[in-house]
Amino acid sequence: MAAITSVFLQRGWNMFSEARYQEYISDFNSTFVGGLSLPEFFDKYYEQDATFEYVPQARKNIGREEVLKFWGGVGDKMQEVILAHTHYLANETTVASEAPIDFLCREDVEWNGVPYKAGTKFRLMMCAFYDVSPNNKFTYVRVYSIYNPAYTPKQ
Repeated sequence: MAAITSVFLQRGWNMFSEARYQEYISDFNSTFVGGLSLPEFFDKYYEQDATFEYVPQARKNIGREEVLKFWGGVGDKMQEVILAHTHYLANETTVASEAPIDFLCREDVEWNGVPYKAGTKFRLMMCAFYDVSPNNKFTYVRVYSIYNPAYTPKQ
């Protein structure tokens, strides 16, 4: 691994470190409470033509405009907070993580087939895979969300 890392660093590639990933999550969470704007967040961590795929719907948002529209639409309905990851793996071109995500519903919504009333909270477990460019930005993200009533946070 050290030899591979050395070759990538010689070519100017940086591994997306766990510390940078924690900063990414913190910055993402801040976008919904007055921190970075979604466009600032996107530009800091994503290539302009990046794809964000959300599973189980297998919905793909391709490019800055579509990704921002998707995130903004979710943000209009729910406040999302990604909690500390339970697993993190990375190499020079890929990041994989698992983390719980808490949602606070701003309006009545149905999410993955489950209805929620405005003001209620629910939790998903997220597993995400990120492809990383030589610029140390994401080019493709696949997010898998798992809902189970046992994950529900305290109200």
